[in-house]
Amino acid sequence: MPNAPRYSAVALLAFLLLPTSLLPAAPAAASDQPAPRQADVKFGVYALGGQVFDVDLSLRPDTGRLGNAAGPHRLSVSSAMRSTGAANVFLRFQMQADLDLRLGQDGLKPLRYASESDGSFNRRSITMVWGPDGLPRTELLPPADQDDRDPVPVDLTRNTLDPTTAILARSLVAGDQPCQGSDPIFDGRRRYNLHYSPVRWEALPAYRRSAYSGDALKCTVKVEPIAGYARKYMENTRKLENEVTEFWLARLPAEGIWLPVRLRSQWMLGEVDGFISAAALDGRTLLRPIEGLAWNPPESSSN
Repeated sequence: MPNAPRYSAVALLAFLLLPTSLLPAAPAAASDQPAPRQADVKFGVYALGGQVFDVDLSLRPDTGRLGNAAGPHRLSVSSAMRSTGAANVFLRFQMQADLDLRLGQDGLKPLRYASESDGSFNRRSITMVWGPDGLPRTELLPPADQDDRDPVPVDLTRNTLDPTTAILARSLVAGDQPCQGSDPIFDGRRRYNLHYSPVRWEALPAYRRSAYSGDALKCTVKVEPIAGYARKYMENTRKLENEVTEFWLARLPAEGIWLPVRLRSQWMLGEVDGFISAAALDGRTLLRPIEGLAWNPPESSSN
């Protein structure tokens, strides 16, 4: 069972529960790009009646642009996931991921991605650095030949996105349709496609685990495995990839953003639900923390 925390719902969770609200709502010329905004978002993940993971996400714009005043912005995105409650007894799982990006006239381009995870089963890390040809150079621990998997062929990584860049890039062109189409993903080990579909608008009631109540757009996403998966996973648990994950996006007109507020999927523990538990934009509270949550987002770096 060592691969369980990284696949299916949990791996997808880290992708979906990212602050899609941090960038301009539509592409603009580089000289007209508004500065990206600082944001901090927190989620709780629940299964079997209790909380199993804490997720913290943040985006920080660099203090200046790359090159010159009319050039692109540089951004840093960080995410952290930790097991909690009863799940921590057998998982003791934690993951930290950091991504540097460039936002310019040609959209979002990843520069460097690094993630490290540790838990009851093993320790793993991924580093990807993008060269001038747009192909990612990867360093893996453990390497693919020691991880019961075949490496992803280089040709399959061309014109792909890492998970974080993909969801942020979607926010640039989403407009009124934030969950349509597909994204080709390479996360350093695996190559897969994510296929999105809108479902309908729903009214989410107030709930003690969620900081948000109100209207939200319900969407679905399905994973299409391509290459790089562990052989044992493909033999025993690939059926989980046939499960459709549901997620809800709230549109906050005053801020001009889409914000992921809920997720529902399947994992080895059964049904998994993720709820937004707090959010801040530019150092001010956007969604008040749920009761009992100790959370103090840092002040805006522009203050």
